[in-house]
Amino acid sequence: MGDSHKKEAIAVLVTDESKALEVIKALSDEYSRKIVLSIISSSLPIEEIAREQDIPMSTCYRRIHEMLKFGIIRPDRTIIRGDGKKFVCYKSAIKNATILLDSGQLKVDVVVNKDPAEKLGAMWINVRNSASASGEVVSKVVNSPTVAVQKIAPLITA
Repeated sequence: MGDSHKKEAIAVLVTDESKALEVIKALSDEYSRKIVLSIISSSLPIEEIAREQDIPMSTCYRRIHEMLKFGIIRPDRTIIRGDGKKFVCYKSAIKNATILLDSGQLKVDVVVNKDPAEKLGAMWINVRNSASASGEVVSKVVNSPTVAVQKIAPLITA
């Protein structure tokens, strides 16, 4: 396969011990781990996560809000039913995590879980920056609401 078929993976080394502990805490808790594993590849609303993973609804809400606070999961999209009820769908912000005990320090190496919209947004920025650097005129279509890409970056930072 050529280079065009390689998957892009962004690794972030979390060196802040309190943030590293939050990632470890979430992944060591049975319910939080079930939640993260269920939303790595696709986003789901809390009610569906609770039902599929057999987690009490109140526990699911509590764990989701704890992990949102630390950037372990992120809101991905909102579904609005015909009756007006809204459901926020959540997705894991991390795809992989490795715990490192390095020189007496606790570190967590995480691979960011990027979705196609984020990849498209990053590619468009690169194209736009390349075109601007070469003096080409960049189309104003980028500001059109029909091509707007919402990017919600994970809060996990080194």
